[in-house]
This record gives sequence, structure tokens and C-alpha cells, in this order.
Amino acid sequence: MTTTIAALIAALAVWMLACGYQGYRARLAGFLGVLILGMALNMLWMALHLNATPLEGNALMAQAALMLYGLCAFGFGWLAGRVVRQFRASRVDDQTV
Repeated sequence: MTTTIAALIAALAVWMLACGYQGYRARLAGFLGVLILGMALNMLWMALHLNATPLEGNALMAQAALMLYGLCAFGFGWLAGRVVRQFRASRVDDQTV
């Protein structure tokens, strides 16, 4: 694996963690910002280094895949946050036992 591929995979992982964190905190506006930033950086990478045009079929497919990665990370974060919030809300205090 080249260093370029490793860096791109690491950037994708960090971006997905950011999407998941926005879902955990249930911040839709923050998620949209992270999603737009990630899609812009992805298009910039494809245009500058891969010589892809924005409306090329492969570029559109890559953008759609990136959007679905982000939505899945957001949904997983939202679900995890919801479980944690419900778990904390149902905690039994020592005074009530």
C-alpha cells in the first residue's frame, strides 16, 4: 500500500468519525457542514489528481458513495447517542433503592 492510499484511507476514517460524532450529538447542521466539506475535498482530489470532470460518471458514483458513507456514519452515531442517552436516563439512584 502506498503512502498516498494510506493517507486517503486515514482521511476517510477521520471524516467518518466526524460524521459519527455529529450523529452522536444529534447535530444535523454540523453533519451537513462536515458532509459538504468532505464532498468538496473529494471532488478537489478527483479533479486535481485524477483529472476527473465533475459530471463524469465515475466521479458522480464516488460522490454518491461518499454521501452514503457519511449518512451511515451519522446514523450509527445517532443510534449510539440515543442508546447512551436512554441508558443514562434510566439509571437507578442509590436514594431510591
